[in-house]
Order: sequence, then C-alpha cells, then structure tokens
Amino acid sequence: MKTLLKKAKGQPALRLAGYAWLIERYGLEVIPNWHKSMVGAKGTHHVISKENVVEEVYPTRSWPGDTLSDHLEFALKHDGTNLAIFARLFQKVGMEDLLEYIRSKPTSKYARRIWFLYEFLTGTSLSLDDLKVGNYVDLLEPDEYYTLTPGHRVRRQRVNDNMLGDESFCPVVRRTETLRHYEHANLPYRCQQVVSGYSPEMLKRALRYLYSKETKSSFEIERIKPTSTRTERFVTMLQLAEKEDFCSKDRLIEAQNHIVDPRFRDPDYRSSQNYVGETIAWQEEKIHYVPPKPEDLPGLMEGLLAAHEYMEAGQLSGIALST
Repeated sequence: MKTLLKKAKGQPALRLAGYAWLIERYGLEVIPNWHKSMVGAKGTHHVISKENVVEEVYPTRSWPGDTLSDHLEFALKHDGTNLAIFARLFQKVGMEDLLEYIRSKPTSKYARRIWFLYEFLTGTSLSLDDLKVGNYVDLLEPDEYYTLTPGHRVRRQRVNDNMLGDESFCPVVRRTETLRHYEHANLPYRCQQVVSGYSPEMLKRALRYLYSKETKSSFEIERIKPTSTRTERFVTMLQLAEKEDFCSKDRLIEAQNHIVDPRFRDPDYRSSQNYVGETIAWQEEKIHYVPPKPEDLPGLMEGLLAAHEYMEAGQLSGIALST
C-alpha cells in the first residue's frame, strides 16, 4: 500500500485526509477532487490555491482518524460532495464497514447523507430500518451548491434530496466565487437595458445575422458546404430554440432530422459509435472526445431530460442552468 504521507522539500510530512486519503487508500481511478485536504505536524492552518485545485492544510488536532468512516465524514465536512468519488469508492468498500458506522451514529447528518448516497449511487438498500425521529437535513448545502427548491423529502434517512438530478444523471454545481459574481451582476436586467436602446427591426436584423453566422460556423466544423435550403432549415431551428423547449426525446430527434442531410435521418438515438477529432497525418487521427456508447445512450438521455425537468421546476438560477 502506498504511503498516505506527503513530504514537501524541507518541510515536515503532511498526511492526506478526506477524499485524498480515500483515493490513495483504495486506489480509486477518479478525477481528483477540486479541494485537497491535508493535516500537518504543526498547529497552523493555511490554504494554497492553484489552477485546478485548492490545497488546505489543517493543524494536527484536525486529524480525523484512520478508518473509512473517519475520512468519509471529514470529506463531507471539508471537501464537499463529490458523487463520482463516492460512486467509485462504494464499488471498493465492504457494506459492513458502512453499516457499523451508520449504526453507531444513526442521527448524525453525515451518516445519514452517506447512507442515502450509498443507496442512491449503488441501487442497493442497506439492512437498516427507516429513521423514525430527527429533523430533515439537506443533502447539499444551499450556500455551497446550486440546489432544487423545494427538494424531495426522503423519509428513510430523513434527508432532503435537493440535488439537480436522479441516479441516471445528476450534475453538481458549486457556488464558486465566479458564479456568485455573475449572480450579483444581474445579467438579465443588464441585457434588457442594452436591448431596449434599439428598435425591434434593428434587433431582428442582428439576430438574423448571428443565426446565419452560427449556421456557417457549425457546418464548417464538419467541413460541410450546405445548400441554401439546408442553411435556411438550420436558421429556422435556431429561431425556434429561443421560443420552444426541445428537451424531450421526440423533439430532439425531430430537430436533428430537420437539419441533417435526408440520408442520415434516424427515428431514434444513434446506433453507431462516433467521436470528435481531427486528421493530423495520413491515417492518423487526434481524438478530442469519445461520446458514450450507443447502448448507454437511452439511459443517459433519460437521466439528462429528467434533470432538465427537475431544474426547470426547482427554481434553479439561470447561471447554474447555463453552466
């Protein structure tokens, strides 16, 4: 097993904690969490912000312990809620370890959240009776994350599930300083002020120009020279997009078939594997993105569309929706 110590040059060793400890201890193949916790050998506390991660060093007295439950609880307290890491971790750890922890703290808000997340992410119920007492606790902290209002009350763990989706697709959006800034900037009002200074005819001409430019750019990406008829169909769909909700399977397929070459129309989601890339040499491709397998699409799309409905009904900020 790898050491769970990190020693900077000329400095005492730092012990990993929270998600960082769990990732190394259980060999999890995951994208590292945005917040990395460590516990130092002294009584000082400091934060180092880097490009993609915030490293926080806690004083010695903050060391949570040496067990799975110690670091699960520490992660929720200090590192936030990372569903991807929880999902991979639950595939590795034994159910008994979690049961022992939850039974020892049945009313703890952290134990209840971990209990809910285990069943949510694995689809497996733990052999525990439903809670009968205790206030409901939010699964995500509204001050730290964009959440649904109101959430869905889950009686089993007495948890308020305020996440943005279900087990098929559940984005988690943090209230970062940048997004908070955009919220306070009141961009919709500022846009209305700018638009109000122009005549409807001028705005109509500007939109038409932008729609045409977007259409040309979209086809150029795929190295296609569309006919005037096909270009007009694409522009028409862009105009409809600002007025109608296309977030349903039938409407998405309808929109796709409206703009593609008739030879490629399809009554369902794609049935072949594709990718986004570029040719860099003879018979050599550079792959930028590989989309999900065709057989995974129905479930993923069902989750995506369900999350859209949740967020539309849950009074979610437009800033979070656009993210």
